[in-house]
Formats: sequence, structure tokens, C-alpha cells
Amino acid sequence: MKSGIVAVYGRANAGKSTLINSCLGFKLLPVSSKPQTTRDNVRAIYNDEECQIVFTDSPGVFRPHGKLGSILLRDAESAKDGADVIAYVVDAKEVPDFTLAERLRAETAPIIFCFNKVDLVHADIGEERLARYLSVLPKPAAVIRMSCKEGFGVADFLRAVKDLLPEGDLIYPKDMVSDRPKEYVIAEMIREKCLRLLKAEVPHSIYIDMRHVEEEGDRWTIYADIIVEKESEKAIVIGRNGRLISKIRAYSEQSIGSYFSVRAEVDLHVKCIPNWREQDRYLRKFGYE
Repeated sequence: MKSGIVAVYGRANAGKSTLINSCLGFKLLPVSSKPQTTRDNVRAIYNDEECQIVFTDSPGVFRPHGKLGSILLRDAESAKDGADVIAYVVDAKEVPDFTLAERLRAETAPIIFCFNKVDLVHADIGEERLARYLSVLPKPAAVIRMSCKEGFGVADFLRAVKDLLPEGDLIYPKDMVSDRPKEYVIAEMIREKCLRLLKAEVPHSIYIDMRHVEEEGDRWTIYADIIVEKESEKAIVIGRNGRLISKIRAYSEQSIGSYFSVRAEVDLHVKCIPNWREQDRYLRKFGYE
């Protein structure tokens, strides 16, 4: 039996969470086109007859703004510590930036280079960019051309990971799919709906504060607050005549109900905490140490 930890590393919006979801075969991690969709180092657990792969999804590397941004950048870099394998995910359609590739030169763990979104770039341009990355990277253990969203290359990626994992006992019980409790998963589902439905800078200020999950058989009632930083953002999240928050609620109920196989009812309230992303008190309260 093989088992080990795979750190999924790369810039914001490179497709890291999509890669992990594709490997799992279901959607565990939030995905959107907005930067900073992933805010935490989350472990997602893949099991089959051959192995257990513990994927560490981390915040995308970006230029930090303020205290929360600095914490997320620190967490993104620390996710590589102790990993058995590093999956370096790059967006093929983006102009190459070799900053992260150069940082990986100091790593001792084997690196799988995941050249993602190859379906969105002309083949000649993609191959030229790929060659430039390979000239900078330490020699990767494997190079996988991928389209995680379409499922292309995912099987090749899993095979490459399995080849590199050490022999070992299970790290987590086989029935676990994440190291986070259900309340965290629910909060991330709600936050994802906010990210998808809201525009401009509002999503970056949002935090979902879970208050309570009331379980009565297969009926769950979820009470949560959507935290924003400005009164103007509060009005945007609620929407005219409450239309937007009603959409967030409805889409959240669908996702939570489908994922947990329950009938979900979500009770949402919007609260304003001015400048919470810069206040140590709230950063600690919301788990950003």
C-alpha cells in the first residue's frame, strides 16, 4: 500500500482546486474565477485499492494585500513543507512567470509539473511556454499536459503521483474525504455561491461565520452569517428586494443537500464588520492565525 502527501502549489486561478476535485471525482473544494477562492490549507483525501493520496490544497500565490493577504501567502508557501510530492500547477494560457518555478529549485520533494488549461491556448504557443518553464524548473519527475476542468490528463496525473508515493500505512481512515468538519465544508459552499454571484471586490471581503447546524434526521437547518467590511457591500449582498441573498440561499441549499444527501434549509444574515481583514481580533476568531 502506498500513501503520502501531495502539496498542490501554484498561482491564484491556476486550477489547483479543480485538479483535486477532478481526482476525487466529486466537488469538495470551492471553485470560481475569482482570485483567493481558496483561503485555507485544506486536506482532501483520495483512496483506491492501490493507495491513499492526501492532497493539500493551498491559497494561490499572489501579491499580498494587508494582513489577511500576508497570512494566505505564508500558508501557500508552507503547504510544501513535509510533502512527499509537489504538484506545481501552471495556467498554460497565462504569460509565463518564473518566480514560483525558481522557488521550487530549493525543494527536495519530487515535482510533477501540471501544465493546465492546454485546451485554451494554441498548441504552438503552449509548447513554447512549456519549454521555457522546463528550462527554469529543477528536472520534474513528470510533466502532465492537462485540462483539469475537462478531465483531460487527470488519470495520467494520478498515475504519476502513485509512482512517486512511498510505501506506508493509511494516514487517514478510508472513509474520510477531508480533514475539515462538515461545518467548514458547508461554509465554503456558501462562500463559493457568493463568489460566483457577486462582482468586483465584494467577494474578497466575505467570510462565512457558521453559527449552528440543526440536524433532524435528513433535514438540516443551517444558520450562518455573511460577513462583509462595508455597509455598501452589505446592501449589494442582500440585493434589491433581497433577490441576491435569496439566490445565494437557494444555490447553497442545492449544493449542501446534494453533497450530504439531506434536505437543507439555509438561514443567512449579512453583517458588517468594518475592515475585519486587518484586525488581529477577527483574523484570530475566523481561524487566520
